[in-house]
Amino acid sequence: DLTRFLLWFEDMNGTLDAREWLPRDTNAFLTSLEERGLAPATINRMLATLRRWTRWAMENGNVYFPTNPTTGIKERVVEEPTAKKLSSREVGRLFKAADKLVITCNRSNARPRRDRAVLAVAYYTGLRVIEICSLTMDQYDGSHLNAVIRKGWRRTSHIYVPKKCRDPLDEYLKYERGEEKYQTGDEKKSSPPIFLSATGKKLTRSTVWRIIQRIAREASAHLDEPMVIHPHQLRHTFGYEVRARTGSDTETAALLGHSGLKHVGRYVRATDEEREKVLDEL
Repeated sequence: DLTRFLLWFEDMNGTLDAREWLPRDTNAFLTSLEERGLAPATINRMLATLRRWTRWAMENGNVYFPTNPTTGIKERVVEEPTAKKLSSREVGRLFKAADKLVITCNRSNARPRRDRAVLAVAYYTGLRVIEICSLTMDQYDGSHLNAVIRKGWRRTSHIYVPKKCRDPLDEYLKYERGEEKYQTGDEKKSSPPIFLSATGKKLTRSTVWRIIQRIAREASAHLDEPMVIHPHQLRHTFGYEVRARTGSDTETAALLGHSGLKHVGRYVRATDEEREKVLDEL
């Protein structure tokens, strides 16, 4: 975000002299982002980056500004986000498709059991994609994932792995993980990742995205419209289901790995169809 602003600032002003950065520049930069069609939430994130950086620079005396160039800049209005959870029918289709791929996929470099295990861990634990990619073999004890590093470098001591998740995970570890070799410079210093790519490297976000898309395509094989699924929707679905069953924002936040209740609402929001049904039944 900061680099993007600096490139824009230099193009507009012909200099990177901090003394030339005024609130008018910040507002003009945000306006240029709006004109490019960026979402208000993205623009507000960039503004937050600029605010944090200028505050840090002024407090540490690294950069001199004639005035704080982010003072008085208003955030853009953000529309209420829509629900991102999946329906129970969609979840069922995904897992059926993952089962089918285990049976039918016979490519030499295919990892259908791994793909099904990734889907199961994402849905039944609510972990973020980056958290799933970072899981290591020594963290799984057969029933829990231990010492899991969460977003913001917080650590969850243990996460329960339900049986419906353990079964595909254990099957993957038994039939596919044993054949895969982890490629690293020094295997002695750290435990290898649970989920590996076909080349023996740790999974990346893009790889997980392709895994979910592959399963979604199989799930849509006989549908008029293909399922368009993003891996993070599995986390939203997990949060919604936990909140519906526990009735507790605190428990939901804890299982999602949040330190507070600020963001729970985005995970438990109802769909437009569910809201309309409630209103029709009043």
